Amino acid sequence: MSASFQTDGIASKVAEEPSWHLSRNAEGRLVLQNQNGMVEATPVQAVCCFPWSKPHEYVSLRDDKGHELVLIEALDDLSLEQRRLIEEELALRNFLPRVTQIFNIADQMEFFHWQVMTTAGPRNFLTRRHERPRQLNNGQMMIRDVCNDIYLVNRSEDMDPKSLRLLWVYLD
Repeated sequence: MSASFQTDGIASKVAEEPSWHLSRNAEGRLVLQNQNGMVEATPVQAVCCFPWSKPHEYVSLRDDKGHELVLIEALDDLSLEQRRLIEEELALRNFLPRVTQIFNIADQMEFFHWQVMTTAGPRNFLTRRHERPRQLNNGQMMIRDVCNDIYLVNRSEDMDPKSLRLLWVYLD
């Protein structure tokens, strides 16, 4: 963690040791306890705060009731071990399958039925007819299905011609 202070109009940051420590309990859950170990370990979840475009900044550690216990300004300020634990937790929490191939997009009344291959294997899902994939600033596309699951399309240039043709028909 770091503390900010100002001297003669110049802002500076000084690295400080966090007053807390993360580890995994016997059940594999991420737990938080203070540095001297006097307080019982509290199971926590790591949550990215906005903006999501900076996943290594502003990470909140929250208890099971959603109460924030620690706000981490930058993961770079942590030890490698603590950072690894948080990054593992975020990867589990923020799992987003990436569409690598599109087999079919079928029109079904008010929905489109997608048959795709993702980084997590084959998937079938429905999207509402009036909801189109959202173009992101980094060139990716985000698709939200009727269950609010999110799929990413990395870059259209990486897809095969059939997948591209299906995707562009859907976008028009």
